[in-house]
Amino acid sequence: MIDFLTAIRGVDRSWQNPAATWMAWLAIPALGFVLLCSGAGLAEETATDANIVTGLDISYSISPEEMQFEIAGLARAIRSPEVLRAIQAGRYRRIGFAVFAWHHNQFPVVVAWTIIASEADASTVSRMIADRLRVDVETEARKKEVYFIGRLTDLSQAIDHATELLRAAPFAGSRSVVNIIGNGADNVGEDAGFARDRFVAAGGTVNGVVLGGDASAIEYYRQQVIGGPGSFVMSTGEAATLAQVLTRKFLHDIIAGQ
Repeated sequence: MIDFLTAIRGVDRSWQNPAATWMAWLAIPALGFVLLCSGAGLAEETATDANIVTGLDISYSISPEEMQFEIAGLARAIRSPEVLRAIQAGRYRRIGFAVFAWHHNQFPVVVAWTIIASEADASTVSRMIADRLRVDVETEARKKEVYFIGRLTDLSQAIDHATELLRAAPFAGSRSVVNIIGNGADNVGEDAGFARDRFVAAGGTVNGVVLGGDASAIEYYRQQVIGGPGSFVMSTGEAATLAQVLTRKFLHDIIAGQ
């Protein structure tokens, strides 16, 4: 298990929006019905070097500013030239990519399954992330839940949901990777370690990015969230550095399987 702790400062903040309100992203359907890590039987053109799912924490512990940092940082990271070079150095020269936001019982989709193989693909996905229609978290959740108990930090649900997305991936990935971005411990239902262990037993890898640099949150992610071949946790003391941290994370996700 590799542990990368980062604390980077001095990043350009021109992309921030100080007028942010409580937000999530409208759900759209995921596609396909392919078992996790099942490359056999699918055509060569559907194969990827990795299928990567990223889950963004939108629970109560995440501020409106941090929500914007998450989505803006992800949009910047996925279009970085370093990430594209790593993708194009692989056997298939492409990855499967999906993103969702999460809190208890809610998983709005940010990007449904798509292929990233070129600069044009990366730019399209970056725009999809940055331009995702935003809705009020509380209003949207209460519409879907008869008994809404709040935006709790349900890490185990987030990992299980990511696992289901990978099972439904329309691409045969050589590796299956879940990235969980958040800032605290699971506080509802079973602990995250149980969901992590189920996914790792199926051959996947869970990596983590901790917002805020809190030592106890980093240790929790190290013990209960990350797992599998080449797993790691990163952290950032400032939410504004998230794009740089995520760029390093995607590079590791992609290069680890080459």
